[in-house]
Amino acid sequence: MERQQFQKQLMENALAEGFEDCEVYFEQTENFEVLVLEGEISQYETSDTIGICFRGIYQGNMGYAYATTMEQETIAYLIAQAKENAEVMQETESEVIFAGSSCYPQINSYKEELKALSPAQKVEAAKKMEQGALQQYEQVSIDYCTLQTTDKTIALCNSKGLNLCHRKNGIFANISTIAQQNGDVKTASEDWLSNNWATFQPQEIGRKAGEKAVSHLGAYSVKSGEYRVLLENHVAAELLSVFAVVFYGENVQKGFSLLGGKLKEKIASSKVTLKDDGLLENAPASMPFDHEGVAVKNKTLIENGRLESFLYNLKSAAKDGTSSTGNGFKDGYKSTVKTKCTNLYIQAGGKTPRTLMAQLGEGLLITDISGLHAGANAVSGDFSLSAEGFLLERGQIVRPVEQITIGGNFYTLLKSIEEVGNDLKFIMPRANGTMGSPMLMVKRISVAGI
Repeated sequence: MERQQFQKQLMENALAEGFEDCEVYFEQTENFEVLVLEGEISQYETSDTIGICFRGIYQGNMGYAYATTMEQETIAYLIAQAKENAEVMQETESEVIFAGSSCYPQINSYKEELKALSPAQKVEAAKKMEQGALQQYEQVSIDYCTLQTTDKTIALCNSKGLNLCHRKNGIFANISTIAQQNGDVKTASEDWLSNNWATFQPQEIGRKAGEKAVSHLGAYSVKSGEYRVLLENHVAAELLSVFAVVFYGENVQKGFSLLGGKLKEKIASSKVTLKDDGLLENAPASMPFDHEGVAVKNKTLIENGRLESFLYNLKSAAKDGTSSTGNGFKDGYKSTVKTKCTNLYIQAGGKTPRTLMAQLGEGLLITDISGLHAGANAVSGDFSLSAEGFLLERGQIVRPVEQITIGGNFYTLLKSIEEVGNDLKFIMPRANGTMGSPMLMVKRISVAGI
């Protein structure tokens, strides 16, 4: 059955069978993925899946049901399952079906030129990434090299007249390299994320991954102490991905964030402006509405160091007597709505990485961190993470560094940012959204070494 006809009939039948209000959430995802190794395809996969979440208020309770087909018999199944679910639910907080925002932004997240690419063109691009790494450095071999494209449609309608649909596509490329020399082995990776195929330079991505691995050969630790540091853009974005939850209204309400009661206060360096922009062009999480049907917008959470806003879905916004910020999202069609970032990023400054290195003078350039899940506490803000990078003297790289642990506190780090680079980069979407950052210069971080 065609999607719009299915949604319409499902809602009509549900209302006829006693539902007060109801909603149909639909998602369809087309995925392509290829892995290449030594110039040959090692894995190739395509998939096309759909998921449907039906929810409705029945006898005062919200009931849910799910399906993966749009057949006539699916309608009766969803209604029956949602009824049964509603009858056993004991809700402590009432849920609502949202009538819709007054207007929705126009945003183009779908690129026809990306859709028109043939599988052969995608495979060739993946091979070029591999070539870029291997042709430049004889010490380098390939761990893996992958290219993925995604085409996704989200459609949301309800019995209050809401009828929304958005289609977007994108590409993700990633290569991991291994460099070996005199028994020393180092790995490094490089990735690229966008929906603008014209800006994709696969050989350059491969070259960078090879260069990273080779540049870390011969690394060793440094003395323990307090260091001035530069955090590479993707490292800063990874840190942000862990602590983004402290800006969620629901976590502030539960006491899981130390930002409670600090609106309009200065919580960061005046160099820091933090935005959650769901309308950013060519960004992975951009779309005109969230999964509750609320219009998405560009929000400033920190402006020149001052805390301006939190992120809300409908439920958490109601608790604070405010409006949703358009940050109510599902992880999938079977998931419940939760607060989630769109494109959360630290706004770029005006200085190049090279300029920041010169300004830093003496210190460390941190290029990789690990242990984010075990080594970071999103409530207290504390972190202790394995890291590697380079030692800088007089603004120049002296040697590679490994076997160090960097420690600190996210709230303190925000206040310690001295400069912000111009090289904003987004990393692969995480569970709590898509994160981006430019290079950051931090006044002081504790380093445990030798």
